[in-house]
Amino acid sequence: MQVDPQTVAAAGSALAGIAQRMADDIAALENTVAGPAAPWGDDESGGVFALAYQSVLGHALQALGSHVQQIGDAAVGLHHQARAIAAADAEAGAELAGGRS
Repeated sequence: MQVDPQTVAAAGSALAGIAQRMADDIAALENTVAGPAAPWGDDESGGVFALAYQSVLGHALQALGSHVQQIGDAAVGLHHQARAIAAADAEAGAELAGGRS
């Protein structure tokens, strides 16, 4: 099996970027639906809808935040794995070079 540490690290960076964009999008969503200019209006039916919607929204935002965290953790894991692969390659290379002397 051949694994390129730079490719693994690049995948980690890509995942980190995705996690950041997701976090930004979730924050924008939350600001839109929970901000002072709520999209459902301020009449009676809008108020009733807002109560139900906001209770569901809290759970949805929590779930989305969990997904962002998991993607961020995977990104960090890929960076750690890339460093471990590079270190193992360097150690194996040093052992091979030492064995030829």
